[in-house]
Amino acid sequence: MQIFAKRFWGFDPLRWPIISFGREANRDVLIQASMPGDLIAFIGTQSDPTEPEDRGRLLGLAEIGRLPIDSLDLLDPATIRPVDYDANGQFKWPKAMPMLRAWRFPDKPRVTDVLSKQLTYEATVRAVPLNEKDQAAVLALTREEIAVPDVETVRRHRELADALSATGPTRGPTPSSWSGTVSRDANAAATTYALRFRNRNVWKIGHAQDLAGRLFDVNKHIPHEVLGERWSIAWKQPWPTQTAAYEMEQRVFTLLAARRTEGERVHCTEDELRAAWVGAMVPAHRTHQRIVTQPRSPRHPA
Repeated sequence: MQIFAKRFWGFDPLRWPIISFGREANRDVLIQASMPGDLIAFIGTQSDPTEPEDRGRLLGLAEIGRLPIDSLDLLDPATIRPVDYDANGQFKWPKAMPMLRAWRFPDKPRVTDVLSKQLTYEATVRAVPLNEKDQAAVLALTREEIAVPDVETVRRHRELADALSATGPTRGPTPSSWSGTVSRDANAAATTYALRFRNRNVWKIGHAQDLAGRLFDVNKHIPHEVLGERWSIAWKQPWPTQTAAYEMEQRVFTLLAARRTEGERVHCTEDELRAAWVGAMVPAHRTHQRIVTQPRSPRHPA
């Protein structure tokens, strides 16, 4: 897998499920340089119309659909803003490639805190490849999958990319070992988790080496002081490696595919979650694993 990077005005796969360029030539360079399964990192520009909190930060990853499209053939006209047109009424980003899958970085780290050096100006107009160290640093970041629109163009390109990939359908970047300012070891123990939003039938599925830290990070983005609600640990399953935890996470998502909403969230009953959780243990050595649930806390009034 190779990772490229480019500056964009934001990262919103549901509204803008494309990797867009101002010129056809810049798009075609990426088509020629990439292979099936490669990714592109979205980095916020330093000026308007990029939101202030996104500027100079790593916003997300997208799997590259390596077939050329015209942006307006895939975008919903209702989602296009006036700023996306120039003074002559021409769309600024007419050439594109579809996103096949997408993941966001919930912590939105600064580029200078992750990459070994600041990207050159070239990354403003075209995608540039990252070196091996920077690729490993990006893959070490916490990420959450985001749904892309289930439209025929994206579906067709995803099926083609999966068919061309030597390893079959991709499921996103798998955990990788990396050492630097921050270290992460794919062979270290990790936990598959299911978080519940208060006592609602909304669950967040994932895996983490530091579950307590992950829960803290997730709740940082919830205004619980206003809502009076937050995420808590409902189910957890320890594994000897991060890769094993990731594989169970993916099995849970597969079993609850019809209940997925956005990112890592699913909307289902507690019984449905329990059935999927137990079902996801089937491929594992169940005689050596013990399913762990979080002790129930008293229910709050609705």
